[in-house]
Amino acid sequence: MSPSPRCRRCLLPEGRFHVRLDETGLCNYCRHWDETKDRVLDTEANRPLLVRRLEAHRGRFHYDAAVGMSGGKDSTYVLHRLTDAYDARLLSITFDNGFLTDYAWRNIREIGRKTGVDHMVYAPDWEAFRAFYRAGVAKLGDPCIACSIGGYILSIRGCRDLRIPFFVHGRSPMQMLRHWYPGTRDLGIGIMRSNLAEYDPQALRRRYRWIAWQMRLLLLYLLPNPRERRRVMRELFGRRFQQDDAVPEFLAFFLYEPYDEVAIVNLLESLDLGYRRPENHAILGHGDCLLHDAAAHLYERHHGLSRVLPDVAAMLRQGAITKDEAKEILKANTPSEDEVETSVGHLLDRLEMPRRAFDRIVERLARRSERMPFG
Repeated sequence: MSPSPRCRRCLLPEGRFHVRLDETGLCNYCRHWDETKDRVLDTEANRPLLVRRLEAHRGRFHYDAAVGMSGGKDSTYVLHRLTDAYDARLLSITFDNGFLTDYAWRNIREIGRKTGVDHMVYAPDWEAFRAFYRAGVAKLGDPCIACSIGGYILSIRGCRDLRIPFFVHGRSPMQMLRHWYPGTRDLGIGIMRSNLAEYDPQALRRRYRWIAWQMRLLLLYLLPNPRERRRVMRELFGRRFQQDDAVPEFLAFFLYEPYDEVAIVNLLESLDLGYRRPENHAILGHGDCLLHDAAAHLYERHHGLSRVLPDVAAMLRQGAITKDEAKEILKANTPSEDEVETSVGHLLDRLEMPRRAFDRIVERLARRSERMPFG
């Protein structure tokens, strides 16, 4: 079978992930990007939206915002900019799912010590999250679903319970916009769009009710055991929103400030904030996660493509890299067999999953459609 033709600009293959090419060889993702880019990543125009949010809530609560702290470059940079340029009083929060590397924990400790920003570690109900992770692997071939969706919902719940008006995250533009096309089902796109409008607590309440409904549907598919579904929902959402609750917002920092990965790393190292790049540093790499290589392996077996290709395509679309640089990034993010085995070992130990069961899942994924649940 001949390989699918690819977009002449971003290299996405036709027929995968709802990609369609026009007569010029340009895909629908690229066309949509050309039509919308002036609004989406106009950071000069968008920055006042962040300033107004912070100013409107400054001093009302003990913290002006929370920041996720993984020990990586992006979370460290967001923490630095919010304290240095916006004078925000922050709480940094680390989600301890048992998959952070020693490198990540070293950075987290040093960043907290050198910046003096208050820090807390949140360890979820692991029985609930183990079921969530296991189902993500078994049904979707993706352990990252539990981190991405679960982490977002827990961020909102945590800020509500701690009375913090905003959770500011450091997802890069290429991560946020990897599925930016008309009709996308990416749940993050709707959240991102709300960041580009004025803060609206009533609209947020409606969105959170819709997300809870979507989560129930997802768990109905993932977890046949109703007790496990209830336990996951209870962990993620806690009590219901009350009328007098603060309505926190999940804010994408890099909608308001420009993103340059190389410049960010160089700046952090020059400031000596406690951040240290990983030994195997690579653009789009994840030295903070023990599961990264296992997730890359599952994705490749399921879709026949590199896990970072959608991110690389977004970078090409945005003009951040050349095609030659894209090929180098894809190569640098291809784990070796030994790296995959080590990462899979961490995954199976933490999930208490037999290797034989995992191998059956991988074989099944290789035969299934490449359709993604939220792409």
